[in-house]
Amino acid sequence: MAVKNVHHQITFDFPIKSIIPGSDENLLLIETYDAEAKSQTFLLLSFQPLEIIQAISFGEEYSGLVAKSYDAAQLLFIQYSDQNNPDLTNIYTFSWNGGDPTFSLQNTRIIQSGSEWIKVPHPHFANKEIYVDLKSGTELRTAPVSGLAIFDNVSYATSYTVESEYFQWFVQYFAKYNIIPCRQIEYLKANDAVLISYYEERENGLVNTLVILDNEGEILESILLVDELSGIGKDTFFVYRNKAIFVTQKNTLNIYDL
Repeated sequence: MAVKNVHHQITFDFPIKSIIPGSDENLLLIETYDAEAKSQTFLLLSFQPLEIIQAISFGEEYSGLVAKSYDAAQLLFIQYSDQNNPDLTNIYTFSWNGGDPTFSLQNTRIIQSGSEWIKVPHPHFANKEIYVDLKSGTELRTAPVSGLAIFDNVSYATSYTVESEYFQWFVQYFAKYNIIPCRQIEYLKANDAVLISYYEERENGLVNTLVILDNEGEILESILLVDELSGIGKDTFFVYRNKAIFVTQKNTLNIYDL
């Protein structure tokens, strides 16, 4: 069957580690990781037009950075402590132009964050919290009234393991296509489409495939996500701004208009 939906692909030099929606609906943050160089790269993707508009890389000095929020001007990160204590993190903001952090705060944690502020535990008083302005580094006297990241346009799939009673329904559905799913199914209904990610056993490991169905249950497209897997993953796709977002063969970002 001919595919009427628009399907964009962007291939990166290194495997995609994470895809992060933001508060700006026209932007998407992509994280890649170079295992040999031990470096992370964060790339800012614009939807209109579809292109990479910013990029910044970090070496071992800032290893393990986790993006919390971002916009076209800067990024907010946390870095977990060597003791693996989730209550002790380093907080940084960086301009897309690179260089030293434009803001840093050590050995604390983010309770809440916006595009220009964070809420953290008070450094001196237990059970108290403060708001900090990320641009000036000073405490805000009043709580911010806006700027909190809201992800109303992001939908993630529901997972069904082989132990679930619903898993057998998918087994029966795929039987007519001579497909025997195993381990886990991820299911999401979005607009007029249904998306299902499933695994199959093969001689060289597991194969993960995404199928997109119409309202009648007919498969519109079958897309190989990755093969030769030793185990299953989580959130193998999501829907953002009425687009299915997923990765194929580790390096290629896919944007499929639903």
